[in-house]
Amino acid sequence: MRVGLAPAAERWRYRFLLALAVLLLLGQPLLQGGPAGEAALAALFAATVAATGIVTRSASVARPLKLATPLAWLALHLLAKATGSPVAGGLAFVAVLWLAGQTLWLTVEALVRERKADGDALAGAVFGFFMLALTWAQLYTAVLILDPGAISVPGDAVQGSDLVYFSLVTVTTLGYGDVLPVSPMARILAATEAVVGALYVAVLIGRIVSDLKPGGRPSGS
Repeated sequence: MRVGLAPAAERWRYRFLLALAVLLLLGQPLLQGGPAGEAALAALFAATVAATGIVTRSASVARPLKLATPLAWLALHLLAKATGSPVAGGLAFVAVLWLAGQTLWLTVEALVRERKADGDALAGAVFGFFMLALTWAQLYTAVLILDPGAISVPGDAVQGSDLVYFSLVTVTTLGYGDVLPVSPMARILAATEAVVGALYVAVLIGRIVSDLKPGGRPSGS
């Protein structure tokens, strides 16, 4: 038997996910650089993945795995940071790519199934948009592992926050020009992100907004 959320929690479930995503984004420049801050960011990401699995109630992932998988990744990530093991670090990176993509997929899947358009569904769509940017930031990290000169940034070393920033300005098609894709793979990834972001806004967010009435109530209610 599936245990449902309390009525109040049900109305705010996507808003809760959006709050976690905002904390993740703001935490990139604020917490990065020290062991404690990076551990906090990792824990926040694991919490976001676990919360998404619970909130979306998707059958695509078994319920025990929705909690066990992000916790296992967090333990592996912290182990890699503590020991400097390249094997643990590689496995942790592959896992974070998978978890970020899974979180995006579960969110989109749940929103497509959503029958009512309200403020909470809109918050869920914005959360998915942020997760799209965070997922692509991990893809840019993978490109940099293969080719350290694939993306040009001001300064000497590329930070994780640089890639999140680049992903955000790409998915919103702002393109300030301070961070640039240099290699062919980085350029294709950036162009693909811009296209996917535009389609996401037009199709998913546009559908929810068009069904909203003034006051955040679904049309036809």
